[in-house]
Amino acid sequence: VSLKTTFFSLLLWYPAAFYLARAKSKLKNLLMIMTVFPFLVSAVVRSYGWMVILGKNGLLNQLLLGIGLINKPLTILYTETAVVIGLVHLLTPYMILNVASVIQGIDRNVEYAAYSLGANPILTFFKVVFPLSAPGVISGCILVFTLSMTGYVTPKLLGGAKFRVMSTMVFQEINVNFNWGFASAISYILLFVILVILLSSNYLGMRYTKKLGGCRNA
Repeated sequence: VSLKTTFFSLLLWYPAAFYLARAKSKLKNLLMIMTVFPFLVSAVVRSYGWMVILGKNGLLNQLLLGIGLINKPLTILYTETAVVIGLVHLLTPYMILNVASVIQGIDRNVEYAAYSLGANPILTFFKVVFPLSAPGVISGCILVFTLSMTGYVTPKLLGGAKFRVMSTMVFQEINVNFNWGFASAISYILLFVILVILLSSNYLGMRYTKKLGGCRNA
């Protein structure tokens, strides 16, 4: 779930972050408000909102049935797909703000230099902009991955009783099975995995940043 959430967050919100970083000042303020707006609504409210949308009689199924794309309601709620959708929405600001802050700091003259050397906009993006925005991508992915691993409310509400992640397993072992030893073991495993990911990502990020610095000095 965490890997899928991170992948789709990057895929969906990188273009939004790029547009936010390059938008004009007045529009940028509005987009910034829209980006941080999810912080003003609790995870419980947002999860219940997705339950209304993704249920068998929810808005999404009613829309698809109304336009004739499906013949019977889709089963989305209480599945992994619903959990990923909820987490991607929940963690939107963390990806967008990290990536946008780095893209905003990229000197536009670097892109103009690529254009002057014959590169088209697509090639310039993949050869210049995206590599330079890698530090923001790495930090955004780390935040989304770790927060999705430790999330409880969204997997519990959108995944249902049968869908289990490590955070819900810890809660169940403590409050239902009263197995404190097993809950502690799961907690330590979760903490260890997150620590390894953070250290590895930090190391790779430092190496990549050093490599970019070396290229600029060259």
